[in-house]
Amino acid sequence: MKKDGTRKTIRASIGSLGVLGLRNIKLPAPPTTLYLMLGEKCMFDCAYCPQARTSHGSTNFLSRVIWPKTDWGLLKNAVLNAPKIVKRICFQVVSSKGYVEEALFFVQDLSKTLSESRESSTNARVLPISVSIRLSDTNDVKRLFDAGAERIGLAMDVVSRNNYTSIRGGDFDRDFRFILSAGERFKGRITTHIIVGMGETDEELFNAFSEFYKRDITVGLFAFTPIKGTRMENAKRPLLNRYRKVQFMRYLFSMNKEFVPHFDENGKLVSVEGKGVGSIVKSSAIYVTSGCPNCNRPYYNEEPLGPMFNYPFIPDETERIVNEFTERVRHNEVVFKE
Repeated sequence: MKKDGTRKTIRASIGSLGVLGLRNIKLPAPPTTLYLMLGEKCMFDCAYCPQARTSHGSTNFLSRVIWPKTDWGLLKNAVLNAPKIVKRICFQVVSSKGYVEEALFFVQDLSKTLSESRESSTNARVLPISVSIRLSDTNDVKRLFDAGAERIGLAMDVVSRNNYTSIRGGDFDRDFRFILSAGERFKGRITTHIIVGMGETDEELFNAFSEFYKRDITVGLFAFTPIKGTRMENAKRPLLNRYRKVQFMRYLFSMNKEFVPHFDENGKLVSVEGKGVGSIVKSSAIYVTSGCPNCNRPYYNEEPLGPMFNYPFIPDETERIVNEFTERVRHNEVVFKE
């Protein structure tokens, strides 16, 4: 941080730089949100993250995405001229020293820049700001909203009570309650993230979805991605068919659809009972990236050649995906009961 309170550089995802014209790269699926990253080498030690304290992975990565350093002033100017496909800006905040104050500065600075642009030009667009950050005090959440954030992302990531502390660190009940309390205090403005493939059961996922959506907390769903240099670099990804099942369950919650799930003795979802649930599975929106509005996170979980866990746009091959999923349903992986 320089003496005048500004910082010379910030990280941005390679896709964001491409869509802004700051990198000459081919974008098979341009991001609809600009992703910016603050800090590096986190004070926490999540077993799946290349930014974790003991990770040997490159700090240029978050998940499987590269985040080059970029001049902040140059980036701000590019944001003001962002193409129409861009609908949102998201700060991914690494929990390094002084990260809350740093986030407050950048959010306020960018919010001010965008506001001044709207005042001086009738053509300037509104670009809402999201902040994905690890907090433990709802007053810090309020400070970020006051600085100009439109939504705050408070990731739970791991919904397995037994695995939470060893994988993510911290206390499961305390952290879960904190996100719920933030959702109650800031109705409709909180997002959380859940990673599938952390040793959780389908039943634990259902219970987490239920509590979050009950408080109007949006859930962004991720598939676990092993990253070299992390403690979980040799762990396996979730099976695609299981992920599709979880996507379907999350979608039912997001649509406020009443349904009754049935689980076996191991917490595996075996049937879903509810009016019309069998026809809802044909919706292509089930398989698209979930989270804050207009967040499509291209290839955050996967390579462009697939397999695709989260599609960044409505997939052209929706019919094939639906047929694959419903074929598994017919083979009694999940039974729909109307």
